[in-house]
Amino acid sequence: MKPRAAGFWERVSALLVDTFMILIPITAVLMVVVGSEKMKTESFAAAGAIQMFMYGAITVAFWVKKGYTPGKKAMRLLVLDRDTMKTISLPQAILRFLCIFVSIVSVVGLLMPALREDKRALHDILSSTCVVRI
Repeated sequence: MKPRAAGFWERVSALLVDTFMILIPITAVLMVVVGSEKMKTESFAAAGAIQMFMYGAITVAFWVKKGYTPGKKAMRLLVLDRDTMKTISLPQAILRFLCIFVSIVSVVGLLMPALREDKRALHDILSSTCVVRI
């Protein structure tokens, strides 16, 4: 039986959980290490880059090792290779993460799961991945 594609709102919910479980703790640690005032001024760009790198590294590691992030696990979703329906490789996970920025910039890329029958976003198409409900 073919797994059911994850819907738009399931994916949004998973992203919100990941924001609270991964991104906010990273931000809190950076605020302690760098200083909250410095993050608001000259060090903000560097702190933002470190923040995104750490978020990306953690997210990619989850996708490769488990097939899901904490948010996707909470929503019972898996990120899989579209062709093999197996956990994605490290290069594929890195490509998927980088392509998320393309989806964000295009805006339409993020909305594609709501518009497409296969529920794939632009970053899924570019990285040959899919998000399915388990």
